[in-house]
Amino acid sequence: MSELPHAGAGHNETMRRKIRAAVVARNLTSAANNTKWNELIDHFRACDRWTPSYRYRSVSGYVSHWDVEWFGHLPYPFACVEWFDIGLYEAAPLKGILLPREFIDHTDEIVSAVASIGLEFEVRGDVLRIWGYLPKSHDHFPLPEPAR
Repeated sequence: MSELPHAGAGHNETMRRKIRAAVVARNLTSAANNTKWNELIDHFRACDRWTPSYRYRSVSGYVSHWDVEWFGHLPYPFACVEWFDIGLYEAAPLKGILLPREFIDHTDEIVSAVASIGLEFEVRGDVLRIWGYLPKSHDHFPLPEPAR
């Protein structure tokens, strides 16, 4: 068993009461559980080449900054996560200072991983959003592409 923290880390009775109060006050319903969050965490921790950026919103309303560290910086316990965004693009190595930056699109691989775990998600632009609670909040989410 890994010594690294997982989705339930930091979950004590005081934290449980705070999360429950926020969930009840906002009339939220759980869309994820520790088993699914742990599968997501383990998937990205196992990536040795590249790990995507992420940010989250807590049921208290706090929105984190983007981060790329999948070991100690995650939002423990995950029971507090209203939504969890994952960046889908990796900046490619620069080919020259005057050439435009290129990006590697990891959408297919990340969508496949999240779908196989069974998490509720949506993709907009360069972000995949996983919902920890319903109803779905689209706050801070890229606008949908206009219909053509």
